[in-house]
Amino acid sequence: MKIGLIGYGTIGCGVAELLLEKRRHQDLQLVKIADIDIERERDFMPEKGLFTKDVQEIINDPEIETVIELMGGIEPAKSYMLSAFANGKDVVTANKALLSSCWKEIMEKADFSKRRIRFEASVGGGIPLLSAISSGLGANKIEAVYGIINGTTNYILTRMEKTRESFSSALAEAQKKGYAEADPSFDIDGIDTAHKLAILSSLCFGKTSAVSSIYTEGIRRITHFDISCAAEFGYSIKLLGISRIDKDGLSIRVHPTMLKKEHLLSSVSDVYNAVYIKPDLTGPLLFFGQGAGRYPTASAVYADLLALKSHEEFCIPQIEVVEPRDIAEIISKYYIRVQAEDKPGVLAMITGVLAENNVSIASCIQKERGKTVPIIIITHEAREGAISSALSKINASPFIKEESLKIRIEEV
Repeated sequence: MKIGLIGYGTIGCGVAELLLEKRRHQDLQLVKIADIDIERERDFMPEKGLFTKDVQEIINDPEIETVIELMGGIEPAKSYMLSAFANGKDVVTANKALLSSCWKEIMEKADFSKRRIRFEASVGGGIPLLSAISSGLGANKIEAVYGIINGTTNYILTRMEKTRESFSSALAEAQKKGYAEADPSFDIDGIDTAHKLAILSSLCFGKTSAVSSIYTEGIRRITHFDISCAAEFGYSIKLLGISRIDKDGLSIRVHPTMLKKEHLLSSVSDVYNAVYIKPDLTGPLLFFGQGAGRYPTASAVYADLLALKSHEEFCIPQIEVVEPRDIAEIISKYYIRVQAEDKPGVLAMITGVLAENNVSIASCIQKERGKTVPIIIITHEAREGAISSALSKINASPFIKEESLKIRIEEV
């Protein structure tokens, strides 16, 4: 099988090294690499004759059977992918942004052209996750999926927990180690997780939502104080992608979440990823491993090449794009942190507003004494809309010194 590679960054280098130097399967032949910057030195540099700046040399080469797209982004990656299908080529990609945004168009073009697409590397890096969902769990009806699918945010939260660092300090360390970009917004604001969750939902349920419709909340407001309080109550804090389907429709959301310390997902630390799935026949399953990086992701791309070579079946369901359930309708327990002036009647005001909104308190702690103090509240199950309404009124009080924080508590 002759292969063309578009995009020669970190992952592209890893894939080229596996195909050209490791040579574990002689029938996988990388014959052309396209990149806009072919002069820049990388830590794996094949012979110069393999490189081109012109992607069309790959797209239009009749001998190339499979195109690996690793350039990322929507355009021109989408145009290259669609052209590859039209020219009779199969595609392997790790492009989560493109898949989550243009799923229907891409799958319809592949089907019309009678070509195949594989995208194991788009979610979970080196974890063999998507093929397991598509084929290994084909007999199952999946009820829910919970994912720690962004290594950057998991590293930051782990470091804050272990070293008692601030968010900004942990983020700086992540950037120093190369786990976070100079502009980390895509990761820390939950956008990367939302893209991956849209793909997971597509395969698990045959239903997903547009990324713009997925409720997405990042970790910027999480403090070490919150992590310590969570631990006192027996919880850890993780940025979770959650997708569930029931009679009320699809619930799909990304946000910081408190999980019981005993749950398997709570033990997932540093840059590792994990996805916890609830199929009806097998019972709960946990997929765990390195979710990013040169070799883990290159391994997933390589696995897709082998699957195409062996004509391994990959069941991609017909996908329905739906509006998700309104986040206001979610029922959950909540952790609430209110920064208030330490004055008589303030605590009574806070608990009174919660009661007015039918929010029942399970625990309430005032942690310190001083001019302003953090008041920590754990609620019983309540409707998200009621919590938001109560906090809006509480935040309007002159005795509240900053916007109150809420974190959902999931009984997974």
